[in-house]
Amino acid sequence: MENINTNENTERAAAVHRKGGLYAGVKMSLKTANILVAVLIVALIAVTAFVVTHNGFTVKFDTDGGSQIQSVKVMHSELITVSEEPVKEGFRFTGWYTDRDCTQLWDMDKDTVTDSMTLYAGWEKKE
Repeated sequence: MENINTNENTERAAAVHRKGGLYAGVKMSLKTANILVAVLIVALIAVTAFVVTHNGFTVKFDTDGGSQIQSVKVMHSELITVSEEPVKEGFRFTGWYTDRDCTQLWDMDKDTVTDSMTLYAGWEKKE
């Protein structure tokens, strides 16, 4: 009796396979399928190229005449770490800002990077 069940299962599987199987209901020409595959391959290559060449974002530091701070590479949503504060004779460093006028303070402990950017050093004249 086991041989009969096995034979029946094999015959059913063969019948499903002959009818088109899983994709029997898909109505697509070979030309359309080839175009779809080509588009997917191009998209995969483009995404791979982007990931390989895009090693994160570059954050530059404009010290406005102060000591030079090296640019850093950071991934999306990461915090920026700067090893040292810039120094400028006759001035006190007040922090890093996102704008040249130093009105938008960048919080190194909370703000995260979402794009390549330049941070500007804020200075206050020493008395």
